[in-house]
Amino acid sequence: MDENVRVEYRFSHLLDVDYASHPNMTTYEGKILIQSDNEFDNYERNEVEIGTICLEMYDLNFDAGYSSLKDAFDKSTSSLEVGKAILDDTYSNVNDQLIELVGDSFNMNILLVNRLEIKEKYRAKGYGKYVLNSLDIYFKSTCAYLALKSFPIGFEGITNDKNYDKAQERLNSFYFRCGYKKLPQADENNMVEEAFYEDIEYLQDDEINHIFIKNIAPK
Repeated sequence: MDENVRVEYRFSHLLDVDYASHPNMTTYEGKILIQSDNEFDNYERNEVEIGTICLEMYDLNFDAGYSSLKDAFDKSTSSLEVGKAILDDTYSNVNDQLIELVGDSFNMNILLVNRLEIKEKYRAKGYGKYVLNSLDIYFKSTCAYLALKSFPIGFEGITNDKNYDKAQERLNSFYFRCGYKKLPQADENNMVEEAFYEDIEYLQDDEINHIFIKNIAPK
């Protein structure tokens, strides 16, 4: 399968840090392509798009003064939950819980898998696992940790659906098989100061976060 799958990335990162809103974060958006048996799918490369992936690289060593890692993670509910779970209360280093779970590294940068979606007709064929595992190879020289929030696509806003729990369990099992470890739910006694989140009403501390971590740094 590896000869038939290709991810075509484009990245976004403003080089002029004086005007970049989040110079400590780079976004990668990729189209997942496979070779097609139909010569009319794509005349030039004979490929068909089967899915998409969106990644966010957080540079823990970059200090712009005005743009903190907290600001960078606070771009969506999902990314904020990940940042809240894996960084310490200063939002400048990974927390001890993460290091204890997956190990330390000299390079502390974080690659967040913000979204991975395979079109329905191409699911259950191993494409998602292959793309996810390929991140270990292509990003191990620039970051130490892969992070993601497990949430089954199609259930946004409807977690009370009778099929949600089963879908969440299947997705979690998939990430376990890909070598990820699930962060234990944060204890209220270990939560960061409420001042950081006093204006964020949509985060509930008692919700299960389903956040997964993997250390891909060279051993």
